[in-house]
Amino acid sequence: MLLSLLKFVVRTRFSRPFLIFLAILFVYYIGISRTISSRSEGLILGYYGTAIVAFFLAMSLAAGGVMILKSDRDYLFTLPLSTRDFSVSIFLSQFMAFGITILLMFGYLYQSLDSPLLLVDLVALALTFTSLGVVAPAIAAKVRIPLSAGLALWTLLAFAGFPFSPGSAFYGNLYSGTATLVVLATVTTAAAFKGLSRIELDMMKSLVRSTSTEVKSPISYAGKTPIGAIYSMNLSSISLAGRMNMAGASRYVSRRVKTRWVIAAASILAGTYYAFVIRLGPPQPLSTNSNLLPASILVPIVLSFFAFFLSQSAITNERVWLSLTSLPPATYFRHLIISRVASLLLMLGPFLVVDAVLYGSGYAEALGALVATAVVVPGSFVLEILWAAYIAPIQVKGDDLTMPAQFSLRQMSTALPMVAVLVLVSAAVVFPPVAFIGGLVLVAAAAALTMSTGFWTRVVTRLTESGFI
Repeated sequence: MLLSLLKFVVRTRFSRPFLIFLAILFVYYIGISRTISSRSEGLILGYYGTAIVAFFLAMSLAAGGVMILKSDRDYLFTLPLSTRDFSVSIFLSQFMAFGITILLMFGYLYQSLDSPLLLVDLVALALTFTSLGVVAPAIAAKVRIPLSAGLALWTLLAFAGFPFSPGSAFYGNLYSGTATLVVLATVTTAAAFKGLSRIELDMMKSLVRSTSTEVKSPISYAGKTPIGAIYSMNLSSISLAGRMNMAGASRYVSRRVKTRWVIAAASILAGTYYAFVIRLGPPQPLSTNSNLLPASILVPIVLSFFAFFLSQSAITNERVWLSLTSLPPATYFRHLIISRVASLLLMLGPFLVVDAVLYGSGYAEALGALVATAVVVPGSFVLEILWAAYIAPIQVKGDDLTMPAQFSLRQMSTALPMVAVLVLVSAAVVFPPVAFIGGLVLVAAAAALTMSTGFWTRVVTRLTESGFI
């Protein structure tokens, strides 16, 4: 029964081309990991591993979700299934969508990291990543967000030499860090299976919570023009909603936070970044051997990932029948994107200020980080919105615990713009002019498409064909 249920769950959640591509990609990563020689790049890889672990663990808790389809409530939940079989099937499919991301991101570094416990670390991370996504919806947002920030901070304590941190396995404390990851994976996996055993109850609680929550400080659009209302909505509060495309998986959530709180959080993180760079050492000429280089690369990379997640929410929560009756489609979407970019720049502002101050203080690497954050990230943000709207538009219509679409190669393609972004961000620190020119190309392409009436006409057609209402 378990195998039949698992086959059914996998086939209803993943398209066949996606499964084939995932298998090919996994074999490719295994092969390429054996061709990369072991090198002493511990500092850069340590920064990379710890920062990426902190970011993705926090995001999986803050914006996680269970792979439950709307149709499951009408069909799967009505069958006389074993709770154990159901939980195992959902967890394994969840692992295929989310947990395997960790293996793909770190597996090719197996030789370079040269760690005897790397396989244990990766399995523990994958299980934790998967499990946090399962337990997240059962936790109220006001509790989940601080927990996510605490989890990220705990991981980043590895930089301060704290041995019992999820990031310590990649940054100087192999055995204590691995032990921490194993314990974390054990606890979160147990919690995930417990949550899956009562998933129907949690879905109902989530639905009741989302429909009965007290509305505080509602935004009024009285007296505003349609365009003014767009800017008022996107500048007074920031949507932390996101389409999570990880290894082709799509997950959608929606949280709106007052702009002042987001700016305050960004300012604290930017201040931490400043203090960390100062602690690494005094200013020095730009060099590929600089100890400051990894930090200057990683911060824009993390901001790029964050902007990518935000870009995926720009269209998914739109109610087309309401939006496009107030303004012509091209006009509406242009102002929507401009307001979203302005919202993003408010979040990036503290980091831009810190990079400018660092560069003025003699830290040459900060110039590249400044270029990447000011030009590359905003330009890519718009292109990612446009790409998602045209290639794989999906509208969020249900509650937080259901996913609106099957995982497919088309959904996975929404992450393709990130390839160019990561290349430009990585090059920015060493070759700022190259990244600046590349960023301007992104901005020019984004502006041309945003101003194109024909493009938005085609987008509206795609939205209609994809079932937007």
